[in-house]
Amino acid sequence: MDQPYPESSEDGYHTVSFYSFFKLDKDQLPHLRNKMQKEWADGLKIVGRIYLCEQGINAQLSIPTDNTRGLRAWLEAHHTFSGRIPKFNWAIEHRRAFKALHVRVRPLVSAGEPLRLETLSQEPEYLAPAAWENELRNAQDYGDKPLLIDMRNNYEFRIGRFQGAICPDVDTFREEMDVVRTLCKEREDKNAPIYMYCTGGIRCSIAGAILKSEGYSNVKTLQGGVIAYGKHVRSRTESATSSLYLGKNFTFDKRLGEEVTADVLAKCDQCGGPCDSFTNCANKSCNLLFIQCEVCSQKHRQTCGDSDCIERAQMSHDELIKNRLPPRWNYHMRVRPDKVFGKDGVARPEHQKHVDTRCLSA
Repeated sequence: MDQPYPESSEDGYHTVSFYSFFKLDKDQLPHLRNKMQKEWADGLKIVGRIYLCEQGINAQLSIPTDNTRGLRAWLEAHHTFSGRIPKFNWAIEHRRAFKALHVRVRPLVSAGEPLRLETLSQEPEYLAPAAWENELRNAQDYGDKPLLIDMRNNYEFRIGRFQGAICPDVDTFREEMDVVRTLCKEREDKNAPIYMYCTGGIRCSIAGAILKSEGYSNVKTLQGGVIAYGKHVRSRTESATSSLYLGKNFTFDKRLGEEVTADVLAKCDQCGGPCDSFTNCANKSCNLLFIQCEVCSQKHRQTCGDSDCIERAQMSHDELIKNRLPPRWNYHMRVRPDKVFGKDGVARPEHQKHVDTRCLSA
């Protein structure tokens, strides 16, 4: 099912993702979580994150290459998952992307509203990367500007995006749906095509199902998300048509991004130079997510530049435990470096600016 299997990475891991919507018994979820936590971590040496709920499973994993086929065998041998897990969505770049395995019982995506299988069954039309690219090119060739929505967060959009895409300037998926509804209503015609994409496909599957349940009949999403499109771009010959996606694909793991094209769309949050490499402030109580170039990384010792963060980044684990501090930022500010960095390239609370939710356009 998962053929062709990618070559082994330098560190001997495959990185994959998959999701599936189907009914799971609520009372069995704790037992299933414990079984997967033990057998996948101890037996298959898998690391990553898995979300289980009554509506299905969502997983992002790194697997020792010798155990990748073993994972598929485990899934097909288990009555809960047999025949229900689609082909693995292989990463663009493979390496161990997680420290440990965490299996959690929680919603597949924080949509801000209850999701029922009846809604999720109203799936959008899935376009393979080549078909997706063909439709977008044809629309542009005929002078039409399709409604192309990036269903990711604003910080993901910073380092890579499809040309002509609109991205709601929000920090969470639950905030995004209200903005998306407004964008769709502005089109008036509920039969007009709506194109949506995200990292691996699940956010678009859910958003597309919600829109279809609300009467929008022509919702199309990129099957496998930017991950699949990135592999499509890399598989082409040099003479092939250039990529409609430019830059990197943000990843929710320690890689913090994988290259689709060499285009650098963003700037270092500290010096303003061209850069598209995300980092987290090395002070764990700060943990600010921001773009940092190599020069600034060395200058500020992989921190946001605040003197307290530089000092705490040099402390041992035991020292940090003894001198534990509360989080420096709430979630919205932690992913909004443009709202907290001063002109000196240092992030401080007194620099905080208002966070809005306007739409960003490529």
